[in-house]
Amino acid sequence: MNIPVIDNKLFSVIVPAYNRCVLISEALDSIKAQTYRPIEIIMVDDGSTDNTVEVINHWAIANEEPGGLTLKYIYQQNAGPGAARNRGIQAISGEYVQYLDSDDRLHPERLEILAKAFESTSADFIQTGFDGFDAETGKVIETHYGRLDHDLISQALMGVLWPNTLRSVFRRSLVEKTGLWNMEMTCFEDREYVERAITLADKPIAIRDILASARRGGGKRVSDLLRSYEGRKFRILCEESLANNVLDRSDVSYIAKQAFASRLYGLGFRSNASGWPNHGKRCGEIAASLGVELDTKGKLRKLAWMGGRIGGLIYLAFGELKRVFS
Repeated sequence: MNIPVIDNKLFSVIVPAYNRCVLISEALDSIKAQTYRPIEIIMVDDGSTDNTVEVINHWAIANEEPGGLTLKYIYQQNAGPGAARNRGIQAISGEYVQYLDSDDRLHPERLEILAKAFESTSADFIQTGFDGFDAETGKVIETHYGRLDHDLISQALMGVLWPNTLRSVFRRSLVEKTGLWNMEMTCFEDREYVERAITLADKPIAIRDILASARRGGGKRVSDLLRSYEGRKFRILCEESLANNVLDRSDVSYIAKQAFASRLYGLGFRSNASGWPNHGKRCGEIAASLGVELDTKGKLRKLAWMGGRIGGLIYLAFGELKRVFS
């Protein structure tokens, strides 16, 4: 497929990869299948030890379109996906930026719809819907539409945003404003980056369309990471970053800040119940820094948090009983 370029702005797609020789062609094919041109693919090989580079080179020779679809290959010593994305940021030339994990896929019309949305709305951040497909069968097993009922910052504070990079797209100016990925985070780094971008965006918007697909199965689940001590630490770092970015903003919904504080006390008493009092303490400190009056649920959660591990366990027990008998 060779799509003519008609004065469109360049779209940069950053793809980090580590030992993805089996799957990388699927991700690249989903970029080639786009109904939009021009596109530059920035492939950052994070120290692969398989034949990823041979697969990429073969794909580029067979599929590049001068002036329409180009691929930049960058190799670095293994340093993690955040470091790979940071290398990709240094190489972008486009007006719009999409991150794509090497095992996920873009729907064919994604970049065209997003480019039109950028131009018609003057947005600098857009969140879309996405679905998840089973890695073995290819069947779609979950669907998540873009939410239009709240502004994106309020959604982040209320914990309903689901800020992954697959559904997010950025103007280059916002990528520059947002800065680099936090390379110290080994999980939840996409949540921290996207939430940071949204709080810095001049006009973040959402569209409902499902325009990308995430592979499911074969790896650690976010819910499992959250239940680990290390995962909880990084989750709390996300919340701390979000709190710092909205703390002094008068344009952020007070109700959303209340919900955020309540959520933090909930995360705090769950941390206490897990035997992680330092995590619980930090959650309470972040919640208190918001300086909002708690609603009824928030007050109950704070009371459970103040009760330490026993308070957390009791609150969780009552919640389980309510679930069983409801």
